[in-house]
Amino acid sequence: MSTSNPRHSLPQPRQLRCETCGAEHQLTIHAVRAMGWGNGDLVSVSYTCNDCGLFQEHLAYTEDVAAALHQVRWMAQVIVFGDDYIHCGFPMEEAEFEIERLCYRSGAGGGSLGMVSLPTRVLRCRCGFQLEVPE
Repeated sequence: MSTSNPRHSLPQPRQLRCETCGAEHQLTIHAVRAMGWGNGDLVSVSYTCNDCGLFQEHLAYTEDVAAALHQVRWMAQVIVFGDDYIHCGFPMEEAEFEIERLCYRSGAGGGSLGMVSLPTRVLRCRCGFQLEVPE
């Protein structure tokens, strides 16, 4: 008799492959994030299949992701690798902090105007590309 609790079982790492069409090399990788457990052998990876458009995110072994990074032909314009945002192959550096103000109308028929302030970080690449990310 097994005493394992299915609610506490961890998801199993999978290889990078489209679940719909089976493509392995037609993927655009968006993010790779280290997991706090698994002795550094596990990462969360997200990617889109260029053949059928399916977006996927799941656990994978770091060696499988490293192999895929050598085989894939496409990368997102900005890839999140751990805590770094990568553009042009280099981590982007913080340029400044900003407060972004977003306005909205509440209520039907154009009720009162409301505002939300969102602190953001401005990241800049060596090439001049900039990206604003929430703080």
